[in-house]
Amino acid sequence: MAAKKRNPLTTAGTVLPLAIGLAMNGMGPSKPATMTARSGGSRACVASLTQCPVTGCANANDPDEQLLNRTKEHTPTAATPKLLVLTDFTTLQNQADSTVGQGQPLDASSRAELQNLQVSSGQTVSEGDLVQVDGFLVGKPHPNTGESVNCNLTGSANNDFHIPFADDPDKSPFEGIVVEMIPQSRPATWSVKNLTKAETARRMVRVTGQLFYDNAHKVNPDQDEPLGGQPPRFSLWEVHPIVTFSVCKTSDAPCGPNDWEPLDAFAGEPTAAK
Repeated sequence: MAAKKRNPLTTAGTVLPLAIGLAMNGMGPSKPATMTARSGGSRACVASLTQCPVTGCANANDPDEQLLNRTKEHTPTAATPKLLVLTDFTTLQNQADSTVGQGQPLDASSRAELQNLQVSSGQTVSEGDLVQVDGFLVGKPHPNTGESVNCNLTGSANNDFHIPFADDPDKSPFEGIVVEMIPQSRPATWSVKNLTKAETARRMVRVTGQLFYDNAHKVNPDQDEPLGGQPPRFSLWEVHPIVTFSVCKTSDAPCGPNDWEPLDAFAGEPTAAK
């Protein structure tokens, strides 16, 4: 298969900010200076995902974690996504660094600073907006291993799918971002197997979903000096949760406007011989 050329993307769209109503009731105790992602190693707080509340296993005295978990599950209601390119995620990270930082708990007033941020189109975008970005899967998609947002339940069916994503199939996850499919109402065809098929085929994909800032982590862009415990990526901004996922029908890049198909249609195609 011919190698893919690097793929510039265009931007357009409108901005629909995330409702401040995601804020939790009351103010909690003072926050520590830094935080670590609350995932893995904790006991499940419910028996099944259907019993898991939108605040997950967040402590009742930790409104910041409650807000983080609620934000992770927020699905935008906008009908039209704002189009982004991968370089926008560098710009957005720079703006987040200057306001809320990395690896920090964020209360409602801090998350409100992640609004009306400039991107390359000259327009603004906010956490909670419906966005769309084209690129390639790089590295191996995999389920996370028990997170507070999913009540610390184990197993692939109960956890988000962590998907490394970049603008060139030859880039590493350190040169990309992360996009995620959450387990709540996830279609059966949205599987690690089918995602891996798209990654192996080096097909361009299109993800649409919420623009989310993963403040629990720190950027980890240098594969020569990686940060332990931090997913490789150059920006903490994610598309999370993904609400639609399409695959280019051809190996051409950029993909034509009529050449996109849903993941389930791509999954039903025969695997190309190597």
